[in-house]
Amino acid sequence: MNPEMYIFLSGALTFGVPLVFAVRELLLLRRCDGGGNGSWMRDGARGGPPAPLPAGNRPLPDCLVPKPLPHRTARSRVLEDA
Repeated sequence: MNPEMYIFLSGALTFGVPLVFAVRELLLLRRCDGGGNGSWMRDGARGGPPAPLPAGNRPLPDCLVPKPLPHRTARSRVLEDA
C-alpha cells in the first residue's frame, strides 16, 4: 500500500466514520417518520418554562441547610527578629 492511500484511509477512519455516525444520529433525532412535524425536539412542540414551586411548602433537606461556621478569634501576629 502506498503512503498516500494509507494516509487517506487512516484519516477517513479517524474522522469520517465518527462524522457519519454523528450526522446519522442527528437525522434520526429529527423524526421525519410522519409522527413529528420535522422539528429537532423530541415532542415537536416547545413548552413554556417550568413553573417555580411555591416558596415555603417544603423544607430543605439537612444536607442543603446552611450551617454557620464557627467564629474564629483573630490571632495577633508576632514579628520575629531576623
